[in-house]
Amino acid sequence: MQTRALIYCRVSSERQVNEGNGLSSQEQRCRNYAQGKKYQVVAVFRDEGVSGSKLDRPAINNLLQYIDDRPTENFVVVIDDLSRLARGVMVHFKLRLELKKRNVELECLNFNLNDSEESELLEVIMAGTNQYNRKANRRQVVQKMKARLDDGFWPFCPPSGLEFYKDKERGKVLRRHEPEATIYKTAIEQYRDKLLLTIDDVVMFINRQYCSRGINKTISRSGAREVLNKALYAGYIEYKPWDVSLREGKHKGFISIETYKAVQERFKGKEKTNIRQDYNLDFPLRNLVLCSSCGKPLTASWNKGRTKKYPNYWCKTVGCELQYKTIAKSKLESEFEKLLVGRKLDTAVSKLASEVFNDVWEQNKELDSQRQAERVGKLQEVCRTIESCKQRILNTKNEQLVPVYEGQLSDLLQKQKALESGQLEQRFTKEEFGTASKAVLSVLENPLMMWKSDNFLDKRNIFYMYFEQKMRFNRESGFGTASLAYPVQLISEYGQDKNALVEMPGLNRGLRKHIKNFYKRSPYLSFILT
Repeated sequence: MQTRALIYCRVSSERQVNEGNGLSSQEQRCRNYAQGKKYQVVAVFRDEGVSGSKLDRPAINNLLQYIDDRPTENFVVVIDDLSRLARGVMVHFKLRLELKKRNVELECLNFNLNDSEESELLEVIMAGTNQYNRKANRRQVVQKMKARLDDGFWPFCPPSGLEFYKDKERGKVLRRHEPEATIYKTAIEQYRDKLLLTIDDVVMFINRQYCSRGINKTISRSGAREVLNKALYAGYIEYKPWDVSLREGKHKGFISIETYKAVQERFKGKEKTNIRQDYNLDFPLRNLVLCSSCGKPLTASWNKGRTKKYPNYWCKTVGCELQYKTIAKSKLESEFEKLLVGRKLDTAVSKLASEVFNDVWEQNKELDSQRQAERVGKLQEVCRTIESCKQRILNTKNEQLVPVYEGQLSDLLQKQKALESGQLEQRFTKEEFGTASKAVLSVLENPLMMWKSDNFLDKRNIFYMYFEQKMRFNRESGFGTASLAYPVQLISEYGQDKNALVEMPGLNRGLRKHIKNFYKRSPYLSFILT
């Protein structure tokens, strides 16, 4: 009967997988070897980007399971080089024992494995050499990367908001990457100034900016924390695992080091408790409205008159022709309120919006159910493997294999615990969702009502939900044509045409999409429905 061969290939980095031919060339050499030996290749197992120092590898596990599932068949495992099997002495011989226990021979293209004393000695030496080379290579890589860090350069993958460019003299250097850099800069500075009071506010702001700019991703709470804690964004380098303290980097950041330190003080609870007077209900449009002359954000303050103080917005930009020229708070804010008036939804559009919210809610519930089913399936598979591993421990006659099986059992029990603790819980009840959707519909039907709220963040949220960008205000002509956020613009246009929903085929589908984009900008539904 023709010998059945199993080929095992491995490369240790994703870069080798993506850029090189390591796996393909290994497999081809092994196939050529098997052909020369008249073996029948029945399966190939490839570990892509997995270190040889690990015993628990997907392809190795699959290979052993493949053999276990066919106890009556005889196999030989073919590898290109001993270092492909393992790059650690203990791992190497544990795998060799696993194969021997199954009466499977291991054949290597560049080394003749046999039972002679000389072969065993050479195998021990080569396994030790492979382990030494792995550790030596790692040490050299770490030393080089640490030297780059000490010199002010970032040697790891760039975070979102930054990218590498190639400098002829200095190598890879970080620079800002748009539009993420601008989004993060604004979020960090607003958190510093307490315009964004919590991590959830930062998450909501960044996700809203992603949506408005067509970026198809979202950020989590941990991701938002990372953005706020990133010294790289201030042009500084720090890497605590290697004892590299905070130091000035060789790249240019997009926030100041003072801003970075102020945010860290907020995290430590040492920031001042009072919000700046300019950032309160007296001036909700401060920094949101631009000077008509220079295009810089207007500031605001209470100015002394002869008998009392008057609230005004004004431009503080040095050199601007309108510097210190005040605009009465009542005039500017009344003009803004006019932009919000008349944005009521048509009854049909309001009903469709409600249907969209419910559709997305049901879709997310179904997605959660699918994830839960996948988790249960994986848990059942791990439980079966645990029982199989326990039987091996009980049935083995080789005492040397017991520690190997016990190690596998320990790893499996950890996986079981992780899967059991990962049970998905319903994040919001149907009643909570109903309350949130009603809040969004009320905003769509009457945004002026939310603007009249006594909550400072409500006022800011209305601005970001309804307007695509900051607007210029002219002392004579007011805001002019405001740039509504695209979803709001579409919803408003459809609402003005009472027959549109009936007469235009496929319109509901397009309108559903824009309503869905609107709720992503909403502070009420963004966490529940995304």
